[in-house]
Amino acid sequence: MSKIYLVLFLVFSISLGSCKKCKEKDCQNGASCSLLNNEAVCACDEFYIGDRCDTETRETYVGVYNGTPVITIGGVDFNGNNTEYVLEKNGGEISKFKISSTDTNNTTQYFCKLTSDTDFTIENVDVSNGSTTISGSGTISTTNFRMSGSITQTGNGGTVSGTFVIQGYK
Repeated sequence: MSKIYLVLFLVFSISLGSCKKCKEKDCQNGASCSLLNNEAVCACDEFYIGDRCDTETRETYVGVYNGTPVITIGGVDFNGNNTEYVLEKNGGEISKFKISSTDTNNTTQYFCKLTSDTDFTIENVDVSNGSTTISGSGTISTTNFRMSGSITQTGNGGTVSGTFVIQGYK
């Protein structure tokens, strides 16, 4: 009988120890806590990172990137000028961000949504000339992004369609 009490005491003590460690860890933003090698570890919900899950993933991407767009029409590549792309959070939804660029002719804003911690889709694009339609997707890290997709531009009595690739580096 005393062995049973000893086992129950040990199990209860370990349980209280893990609760205390997880409470001290103070995981944020809906993260769960568990013990791994007797250490409290937070398991972050999607789009949160950090030891306590207290940082939005998109916050780590905010900044200025430089890159050169390449547009392909009819199998011919047209390289754009080196362009500055400013990435910033877009609203309160943790998965949304915006990439803005300005060249000599246009200001373009790509409204994007993370589909994972490193992948995104382009939900909407605002081009100052109003005659360009862009759609696509991309990947992102804390040091670079790459997006690609289709582009259609209407003007001068016709419509031209092609593909685009933009790679930007911090």
